[in-house]
Amino acid sequence: MLFGLLMLTGLFFAAKPQYVYAARTITIVIDPGHGGVSEENDDSHSGCRYHGLEEKNVNLITAKAMYDELCKYGNVDVYLTRDRDVELSLQQRVEYAQQVGADVLISVHYNASENHNFFGSEIFTSAYGQCYATGHSLAEKIMDEWVSEGSIPKDIKTRLGKKGDYYGLIRRATASDIPAIILEHGYLDNDRDYLRINNEMAWRRLGVLDATGVAKYYGLEKDTFKEEIGPEEGIEAPSDPVRPDDTEPEGVRLEIDNYSSNKGDVEFTLYAYDDESKLMYYGFEQGDVDKDTVFAELELWDGANGKQKGVYHLQPGYSGKLTAKVYNVYQLDSLSNTVELAANEEEPDDEEDNALKEEEARSDGEDTMFLDEISEEEEDWIIGGQLPAVDTSAVANAIDKNTESKVKNSYTMLLIAGLTGAVVITVSIVIGVSAAIERKRKNKKRSGSSKDVFDWAEEYDKD
Repeated sequence: MLFGLLMLTGLFFAAKPQYVYAARTITIVIDPGHGGVSEENDDSHSGCRYHGLEEKNVNLITAKAMYDELCKYGNVDVYLTRDRDVELSLQQRVEYAQQVGADVLISVHYNASENHNFFGSEIFTSAYGQCYATGHSLAEKIMDEWVSEGSIPKDIKTRLGKKGDYYGLIRRATASDIPAIILEHGYLDNDRDYLRINNEMAWRRLGVLDATGVAKYYGLEKDTFKEEIGPEEGIEAPSDPVRPDDTEPEGVRLEIDNYSSNKGDVEFTLYAYDDESKLMYYGFEQGDVDKDTVFAELELWDGANGKQKGVYHLQPGYSGKLTAKVYNVYQLDSLSNTVELAANEEEPDDEEDNALKEEEARSDGEDTMFLDEISEEEEDWIIGGQLPAVDTSAVANAIDKNTESKVKNSYTMLLIAGLTGAVVITVSIVIGVSAAIERKRKNKKRSGSSKDVFDWAEEYDKD
């Protein structure tokens, strides 16, 4: 034990807040998870490693930001189990918390999943007694801060193993009557979380949110030291362990509301419920699936009353099987029924063909469409048993305007026809006169007359 304390003294950076007062204080120990050099194929010291990041380093950045923020408050002593990259056992971390008289031990982590398909933020606490009550109540305040800035809540949970609490840090702390919680801020291996928490500014911000949640739970104020502080009333200590949900979602059923095969859009309704915990994810896979099939792309279940509606996109023209899977917050899952999708070969292949088809329908004549609409309305009238009142004023005005237009058109046509007839008559008279003069001239030649060719007109007038 002495060796352990000496080792702790050399390794740990134990910092007091900026001011020390006689007022009652809360002692918070912040534990940056993991740390130290990992051996090959062993991530126990590094934690998860994705996108060139090692979890141990991200944990430390968030933990230090949490420490710095909490030190701005009165009535609190704050400690870090490590302030650099060193290896510590779980037992050493808990012993340090005991040494400084911790009221609570908070372990800072980020997450990853085997198939990289999970996302969301979750907090684990002890399942036992006052450690559960304090841990869960504190976790609620921190989760509220996360959600207020975009985190997807994956609930506050317990996890049990053969020896009691599953996680060694929580189990050892509970044995020492120290409430402990593990903060899983998000998944570094899934873009749904990673795109939101992929830089140092985001990691520091989460540390500030952690500290804010702690301050709200204990009633702390910045730069203010109160005569008395304490947590709000929270959950009562349970007499029995609070067991995690070990049941899968039930009643999972998939219904297809509409399938537009030319676009690959499947409108669906998915039913499921879980009496023990919240539903968390759902996903789809094509072809043959079984319980062990990995559903790589998951969506957040946000449906109410056990019903989720949405649109699933697959490759256009797909014909075949489609199955859904639903998960609860404990990552237990159930498969739905399998449905058969059939592509409609008569549907246009794309939007351009759709537009062409609509244009052709319009070019067939609006009168036919209008008559079809009237026929449908008349059927409704017959079924209803009474003709509805119809305002015909608009139709009458349209007819009047149409008639007026037709009359004007008729006058115009008559005028044109009259002018054309006059021209034809005039031309005919001229041609007739010319022909008569020509005959007169020829007759005079035959009779030897010497009169002017136009004299026939004077004689004609005399008659």
